[in-house]
Amino acid sequence: MQQYTTLILIALMVVAFYFLIMRPQKKRQQAIQKTMNELQPGTRVMLGSGLFGTLVSVGTKQVVLEVSPGVEMTVLKQAISRTVVPGDEDTEFDELEEYDDDSEVIVDEPSSVEPTSVEPSPIESSNEPPAPGSAGADQRPSSAS
Repeated sequence: MQQYTTLILIALMVVAFYFLIMRPQKKRQQAIQKTMNELQPGTRVMLGSGLFGTLVSVGTKQVVLEVSPGVEMTVLKQAISRTVVPGDEDTEFDELEEYDDDSEVIVDEPSSVEPTSVEPSPIESSNEPPAPGSAGADQRPSSAS
């Protein structure tokens, strides 16, 4: 009877291991694979590092990502963590395009205080060894063999 309960406990542990670890991991891998297969040019994505961009082209292992107008970079598909949903980004692209390049930029005037130069202190050079008992002398005790 003792042998059967031990076997039942081992079988229950294997079943629990499957349902708690193996099955959720398999579902996550399938969801990631589905996302990678659905990538198309024009899709907004977020990389694992938190960088947002728009897909320009999609290859088998790599994608070309436009991170800002005219700036493209090539990354591995595995670097893409997810596609962007409307609430992920703080600013939308439309708001960025509304910026007027002709607007006046205010620049702080430089202060009239000029920096002062620091003179290096002269280095004293001496060819004589330091005197015994001075700071530069070797203070280790001598060992008599």
